[in-house]
Amino acid sequence: MGWALFLVCSVVLSPAMADWQREIERVGRIAVVLLRLPANSQTTVLTPPPETPRRDLLTPFTDQNGFVSQFKGAQAMTVNAIGTDGRVSFVLINPLLAGSGAAEEAVIAHEFGHIWLKAKRHPAPAYTGGEAACLSVHSLDAVQHILIREEMERRRVDWKAPWYSGLEAALRQMESEPGAAAGVGRCQTLGQVAMWVDVALGAGDWPRRAAFLAAMRRRFPPIVPAAEEITEHLRGVEVADPARHRTALEFVFDRMKRLALSVR
Repeated sequence: MGWALFLVCSVVLSPAMADWQREIERVGRIAVVLLRLPANSQTTVLTPPPETPRRDLLTPFTDQNGFVSQFKGAQAMTVNAIGTDGRVSFVLINPLLAGSGAAEEAVIAHEFGHIWLKAKRHPAPAYTGGEAACLSVHSLDAVQHILIREEMERRRVDWKAPWYSGLEAALRQMESEPGAAAGVGRCQTLGQVAMWVDVALGAGDWPRRAAFLAAMRRRFPPIVPAAEEITEHLRGVEVADPARHRTALEFVFDRMKRLALSVR
């Protein structure tokens, strides 16, 4: 069969991103569906439009409470599925958090990065759904973001400015809040670990990196041992190698799981 990029809601890609999309489809033989699904903290149901291509493969995910809970706090998420017509990756964009223009494209580039690594047969933990869903998502992010940042740089995708802008906003928020945060749930805790690792490993040229990590240390002290341990482990691993990539994922998954079980 032919493989094509399906665009829903008129998502227009830059030439660099369109080239990347074509390589994903060619290398991975994956059909890609881009879909905007607005979701906020009050969202309880995600309903893909009836015209969504391969919709029957997507709804088993969007019907899950755990998936909805994760998505409404995310800028975007990718769902990978296999049907009778082959493999498909749904890139679900939450426009209420992803923004527009360059900011949205940077978010899409991040999702393309995950699909690209899947197309190249890099290992990933299975998405389990339910309460454990965020463990799979955040452990995967901590490892694969290293390679995704490198690929976005190689392809000259404008990703740093939108990311640093978002980090600046998060830093201002943390600086406005005294003391340690209370009542932080398991998924948010794991998300904070992944963010720490991202900033520690990927924001070396951001002048506010040290201030950001200091603010996280003050606001989220329970994450610090796991975040520092994962960061130092990943510094010494060549995650571009599939076997080492898998070992790194296992390490991060286990460390995040132990942290999640300690959260009450």
